[in-house]
Amino acid sequence: MPGFAMHAYAPPLAAFGAALALGLAGRTAGARWPVQASGAVGALAGWMALLPWSTALRAVLTPRTTPDFLLLPATAAALAAALSPRLRGRAERWLPPALAVLTGWWLARSAPARPEFWRIWLAVTLAAWLLARAVGTPGAGGRALAAALALWGGLLLAGAPPVWTAAALAAAGAAGAAWLAGGALPPVLLTAVAAAADLGAGRLAQGRVNAADLACLLAPGAAWLVPRLAARLGRAGPVLSVPAAAALAASAAWVGGRLLHR
Repeated sequence: MPGFAMHAYAPPLAAFGAALALGLAGRTAGARWPVQASGAVGALAGWMALLPWSTALRAVLTPRTTPDFLLLPATAAALAAALSPRLRGRAERWLPPALAVLTGWWLARSAPARPEFWRIWLAVTLAAWLLARAVGTPGAGGRALAAALALWGGLLLAGAPPVWTAAALAAAGAAGAAWLAGGALPPVLLTAVAAAADLGAGRLAQGRVNAADLACLLAPGAAWLVPRLAARLGRAGPVLSVPAAAALAASAAWVGGRLLHR
């Protein structure tokens, strides 16, 4: 990304700090929506820290590069979390699918996706829905954190461009803080950063597969692994299963990339 010269730890620290502050404020006040919104707000803060502040606000609505396309889904997810407690019945149930459709359409408009607009839109929407099912509740915070860590670790091992590892680490920072506060990173944002990283660093859209593709594809599997590992790890399972699942998914992506020689 042009202008990406921030310190490597600035985005994840911004994400962690914003999510933790909002989540703890919500818990202290006994309000549900700040805890629910903490993951999305943290991710938004971290992803905005990837950009020069002079262009970050403009990039929300007028993105120029693929990483910029992460900002609007994070903004929408934060607003949805704030509105969710005020919605009832059918409106509340339709909000997550609507966010998935919006995110898929938005990412499909990015330059790498535009030649295959409809396929990318459908794939991102479907992936967001499936990941929401995999993360689920209870334990949503830990599962989301495991998937975010797996994505970061897989991209790091794959040698993806620094902007994508930074974006994934910011998502992990937001997910970790939200988990500590009792919330979770919205699955649609995990899908957004994985899809954006795949479009920017992978080859799947061109019909080939490399280690970065595998990192993006296998990261959601960490969410599926968490409860299964927790059942085998005894009393410390709920905590140890998160890094263990992330490490397994990231390692599988690295091994697959080595076998493919990509």
